[in-house]
Amino acid sequence: MSNSNTSSEDPYMLGRNYYASARLAMLHLLIHAQFGFLLHPSIKLPSAIKDQEQLRIADVGTGTGIWIGELTRELPQAHIDGYDISDEQYPPQEWYGPNVSLSKLDIFKPLPKELEGKYDVVHLRFFMTIASDDNVQVVVNNLKGMLKPGGCLQWVERDWMSKFPEKAEKSDDPHTQVTCYHRSLFPEVRWINSLPAQFEQCGLEVLDYVTQAPLPVYRKPWNEDCLIGWAAIGDVIKNQEDKKWYRERLAEAAENARKGWYVDWELVVCVGRKDG
Repeated sequence: MSNSNTSSEDPYMLGRNYYASARLAMLHLLIHAQFGFLLHPSIKLPSAIKDQEQLRIADVGTGTGIWIGELTRELPQAHIDGYDISDEQYPPQEWYGPNVSLSKLDIFKPLPKELEGKYDVVHLRFFMTIASDDNVQVVVNNLKGMLKPGGCLQWVERDWMSKFPEKAEKSDDPHTQVTCYHRSLFPEVRWINSLPAQFEQCGLEVLDYVTQAPLPVYRKPWNEDCLIGWAAIGDVIKNQEDKKWYRERLAEAAENARKGWYVDWELVVCVGRKDG
C-alpha cells in the first residue's frame, strides 16, 4: 500500500468545513462533560472582578474558538486571545465580546516578541496529529515563552495510538487496521505518554497530570466523533487503491461501533507552571 497520500501547507488533516467544525464542537462538549472544568482546579485565578480584568489567557490551536466562547461565560472580564495556523473556522469575533481576539499563529515557528511573557494562562489541546516526538519540545518552549512568570500551561491530549500495535495484520479488527494505517500519515506521538517529562525538560513545574478513560455514557459520541474525523482523513487520501481500502475499513469500523465496540483509550491533562 502506498505511503504517498496527502500534501498541504496546513498540516491539519481532519478538515475545516462545517462538518469538521461540528465535530470539534462535540469534542469540546465531551471533554467538558468528562472533566467538569475548562481550566484545571490547580490553576488558581483571582475571584475579584477587578483582578479578573487584568487576566490574559491564550488558547493555542483554537480551531473554532469554542473553548474561548465557553470561558467567556466563566471569566467575562478576562482578556482571551485565540491562535491557530488557520482562521478558516473562526466565528465572527464580535460574537465573543470586546475582550476576545482571534489571530493566526504558527506555534512551531519562533515566537513573536509581542507574545513573550504576555499570558497568565496558556491552553492547548489535541495536537496528536501535528506535533511529533521531534518537535514537541519546540511547542512546549514556545508555550512557556508566552507565559508571565508564575503563569500556567494546560495541555489536553488524547492517548489513542499507544493502545495499538505498530503494524496491523489483515485479520485484525478495522479500528486496528485504520489506526495502524494512520501511522503512515501522522507523526510519532510517544510524547503524549511523557507530557510531564516534556514540561519538566522545558523548566515547567508540573502541578498535576490526569488520565481518564471516557465514561461509558460518552462512548457512543466519542466513537462517532472519531469516525467523522476518520472520514475526513479518507477524503484527502490521494492514492485511489488506498482510498477504497480505507473507506471499506471505515464502514466496518462504523458497524462495529454501532454494535458497541469501543477502544479503551484515555484523555490526558497536564498542567505546568513557569517559575516566578
